[in-house]
Amino acid sequence: MNRLVDQLLRVARLDAVALDVSDRLDLNEVAAEVVGSMAPWSLARKKPVAFHGENMPVVIKGNRYAIGDAIRNLVENAVTHTASESEVAVSTYANGSTSIADRGPWIPPEQRDHMFERFWRGKGTSSPGAGLGLAIVAEIMKAHHGSISVDDNPGGGMVFTLRFGLDEPSGIKKPRGDGGAK
Repeated sequence: MNRLVDQLLRVARLDAVALDVSDRLDLNEVAAEVVGSMAPWSLARKKPVAFHGENMPVVIKGNRYAIGDAIRNLVENAVTHTASESEVAVSTYANGSTSIADRGPWIPPEQRDHMFERFWRGKGTSSPGAGLGLAIVAEIMKAHHGSISVDDNPGGGMVFTLRFGLDEPSGIKKPRGDGGAK
């Protein structure tokens, strides 16, 4: 019940208050912190969670707490639904994205469009939850002008990918597509 109330409050806050997404942060650090904090919980369920990060910082603009919350929601879902003794992998990439891969049940493509709706739950779902976790993730990504996608995990399960825009260091401009010609 506490988890449901907490999720309802998070959804209400996301609806009511504009999220400050202007801080520069390292996506590697945020993802590693989430994995570190969730490792004991996942290991107790015999479903280890691993982090695979970039060697260099992946600097994005965003809200550290909200991004951590999005990753945590996806890791919770992955651990809840993955097969026993299977690893959940959290990876970050130089392009400003992070993925959470599991070995849980396959989700048919026709259901994937509905996964991020509030209170939606897959057909035949018997696991706990109110269907708010993925809706919260979608709202966080919307506030960050980012995206979320769901793909099949080769070998079984699903991969959820969060894509953020990279932050440019001040004074450095991206090369123009026309070679800089005016």
